[in-house]
Amino acid sequence: MAAAASTSNPQFNLDALIQVNPAVLVISTCVFTLRLEPPCVQKMSRVPPRLRHAVAEVQCTKAGVECMFYDHGRNELLPRSYIGELVDHVRRLSSHASPAASGDLVEGGPDAQPKAESTASGVPQYEHHFAEAGHSYRYLGSESCLLKSPRLHAAYTRPIYQTDEEFDEWQFKNKDSKEKKFELLELYLEIIQPVYPVLDSSLRYLGPDPPTDLTPTETFSLYMIYSIACHVLPNRGKKTSQTQGWNPTGRLAYHQANSIRYRALAALYFAEAMEHLEMATLEPNIDTIRSVLLLAINSLFDPIAGNIGQQIALAGRLAFDLESKRLLQELEPNDAELLRAMHMTIFSLENQIASTLDRPALFPEPDTDLCFDKNRPAEYLCSLYRMQNRFRKGDLVAKENVKKLLPLFDERDELLPAIRINLHMTHLLLNPCWGSAWHVLEAVVSFGGIHVFVTPHWVYRAGTVLIQNMPAIFGGNLIQLYSNALLVLELSSWKWPSSAALSASLVDLMQHMKTKYRPDWSDKLHLGDTRI
Repeated sequence: MAAAASTSNPQFNLDALIQVNPAVLVISTCVFTLRLEPPCVQKMSRVPPRLRHAVAEVQCTKAGVECMFYDHGRNELLPRSYIGELVDHVRRLSSHASPAASGDLVEGGPDAQPKAESTASGVPQYEHHFAEAGHSYRYLGSESCLLKSPRLHAAYTRPIYQTDEEFDEWQFKNKDSKEKKFELLELYLEIIQPVYPVLDSSLRYLGPDPPTDLTPTETFSLYMIYSIACHVLPNRGKKTSQTQGWNPTGRLAYHQANSIRYRALAALYFAEAMEHLEMATLEPNIDTIRSVLLLAINSLFDPIAGNIGQQIALAGRLAFDLESKRLLQELEPNDAELLRAMHMTIFSLENQIASTLDRPALFPEPDTDLCFDKNRPAEYLCSLYRMQNRFRKGDLVAKENVKKLLPLFDERDELLPAIRINLHMTHLLLNPCWGSAWHVLEAVVSFGGIHVFVTPHWVYRAGTVLIQNMPAIFGGNLIQLYSNALLVLELSSWKWPSSAALSASLVDLMQHMKTKYRPDWSDKLHLGDTRI
């Protein structure tokens, strides 16, 4: 029977199998992950098996080791790189069997470009595969800039900042200041809560004077709010007059010093919250989902502090469990409404990562219509990610239908900065032309813009699209937008060092395209410290 099946269906669709369930190649849990502390193992057990490959991947990357899995067939431990070798071998066999119908595996490491293969319908299907990036094998799509950037490492390494007495005094003064804490709380409610609505307005600690008898769960949530707001605050400074002259280098130095201070303060609040993590996640209820989602939101700004893939997967599993109670009408009406908002948040967070890495998302869409009402920002943001998800997994007809639903660019600056940036990034994904890139690079430097660790990836993508269309763009506009890209990547490199590699890669691309097109403005344009 096996021989007959092999004869009747010689083409094994490896791409489809991996895309539907990438964990089919990772049968067991990483042995490194099994050495986690008991609470972590308990949470790991709640993660669906098909998601555990992402959990193990980030844990091992953070520890500087390679994932190791026990292969029951071979009765031995095998490294994660072995998975990539298996995929490589299967693709080579497939290409020998039918070269016209098989896609080529990425060869030569992460700087090689994945190729698209054409199906019988003529629709290009881009490969998803395991590739080495960031000293670990990751499951990536062909459009991920972890693959597309030719620079694997930054041209230099940021020095670790040193603390001093003035710095310590500032921390001591602000950490326990009631005024500073309330400022951070208000900032969170103004900036984060509208797009990721995980808080209930009736919570008793959302005031200027929180009660002294807070439960561990309430204390955990409050200190996570402080931590997240510390990452946001440096970008929310007062507007400067457009006529006021300033030294770009000096302004960047001030911004970075302020950012370093608040990131250090965020780490203190985060450590305080972690003291209550176990008690805050004991029961499978709304409070636990809120706690996990606050961890995931914090990881958007500080990915080293937490495993965002694991956090999103755990929140999704808990939400599924509570959803069954909602269908049985076992939840209070207020909890049911919160669960709906959290469903949107989980979907948005997962697709924010999936779109950047160009890989499938697993959490289902909300069962509501798309909404692009600027007065309902959470639904607006979720709708953008729903469109991105449909576009990534759709065929040619589906992609064209998604494009028809896309709202226009926010040229009047009517949306919240976070929504505006994501709207223009969605345009870039659906229609990667220099006009979309223009709007992305304009939005990311607008006042109030909030950057997370995936923002540099989109800035790099926009920058490459812009530079590759060099002949069609006026030199003055090109240097302004190119300068915007380098500025954001420079600021980002202090928080997320890998952004320096993207910046260096963008500079390399600019030099290459100048050599190719030889524009008449070459080496004559400069803006601040940027010269092309």
